[in-house]
Amino acid sequence: MTKKVAIIGAGPSGLAQLRAFQSAKENGEEIPEIVCFEKQSNWGGLWNYSWRTGLDEYGEPVHGQCIGICGLMDQKKV
Repeated sequence: MTKKVAIIGAGPSGLAQLRAFQSAKENGEEIPEIVCFEKQSNWGGLWNYSWRTGLDEYGEPVHGQCIGICGLMDQKKV
């Protein structure tokens, strides 16, 4: 029986897991059948910055994600 793995989300963690499976395959290891599910139209998760807000074609909320404000989160006044 063939093993199957579902990766939920193509954000940073999902992409890292996909890359780990790719590296294992390149090293000659046997990997399971992999399916990645992502509800957005593009991969990247929180790091996929977009100006779009509101609802998508399925009624799901669309927001700009965090990459556009990351500079504000890590700056400190000295």
